[in-house]
Amino acid sequence: MICLTHLELCPHCKRIALKVCEYDEPYPRVEAECQCCGYRVQDKPMTLGKEDFKAILDKLGNKMVGSCCLDDRCGSRRVIKLLSEGSYTEFRCLDCGAEWNTDELKKAIQRVKNAQTSIKNGNRLLNVLKAGEGECPLCGWDIGHLHSGYAVVVECFVCGYHNIVEESIPNIDLTTLNCPDYEYSEEPG
Repeated sequence: MICLTHLELCPHCKRIALKVCEYDEPYPRVEAECQCCGYRVQDKPMTLGKEDFKAILDKLGNKMVGSCCLDDRCGSRRVIKLLSEGSYTEFRCLDCGAEWNTDELKKAIQRVKNAQTSIKNGNRLLNVLKAGEGECPLCGWDIGHLHSGYAVVVECFVCGYHNIVEESIPNIDLTTLNCPDYEYSEEPG
């Protein structure tokens, strides 16, 4: 894991003292700590146990047979088959309009099973979760790119994987803070 570091504006003390560390692996993520006031933000992966994997695989199985919408944010059971040829089927949710097919879900299920097997074999979770920008690190679905402050937020609406963003705001009086090495940002206007 290579960390690309640079200084940015701290959201707490408003000085250009936030040391931001950007990682590409196992998925794009950010850790940041203010060199002046001590503000910190980082993300941690979701803990995945035996029961978590079982629940995720059950959920993906229900979506593969079309018994519920692909998108957890919708959760509708009003799903129709658009096309069915052999083992390939396409579905559409009548409430939100989401469309998916069984081939895409088979790939997602296989990625989850591979991760489960790797963890059973003693690998660490962060060595198993691999994803590009905007992908779910567990099932591989394209979920987009969200931020919470400087942290990257992962919330997969297909398998339910999510990370935990931890933000630590220091309990100090900013008027007594003395950091001559780090200047305030310029005020516009």
